[in-house]
Amino acid sequence: MKILAISAVVLTALLTLGCGGQVKENAKYNYITADETAKLMREDASKLVLVDIQEKPDFEEEHLKGAISTYAYPVKTDAEKARLAELLPNIKPDQKVVIVCPRGGGGADRAYDFYLEKGLKKEQLFTLKGGQYEWPRDKIKDVLDK
Repeated sequence: MKILAISAVVLTALLTLGCGGQVKENAKYNYITADETAKLMREDASKLVLVDIQEKPDFEEEHLKGAISTYAYPVKTDAEKARLAELLPNIKPDQKVVIVCPRGGGGADRAYDFYLEKGLKKEQLFTLKGGQYEWPRDKIKDVLDK
């Protein structure tokens, strides 16, 4: 009976995470909140590069204004990494690079690592905390594009 109860708990946890559960932050990465991102977008969007790795249907449904669609999620194949690499020549050293992932987890981590390997500085790289799925739409609408 205990095995059945433990199995049920484990299965519930896996289903919750697989269906958009909270992504645990990793100290290895820099994170930025929706509020901070929106503030930067309003103040001077030229100082910001929004690298959106969402899949095409999700990007078309909703994204941040000025976000560059790469359709690179989950950032595992050479083709997906090549789409990220295309942006490198246009990223200036004084710009903050915000990676927008569906939930701000594994795909964002892989994109972040890719950009570090390609020479971007850790100080300029950020992952949108909670990703596009957790954007506070009821509170911050002016920087969204649909």
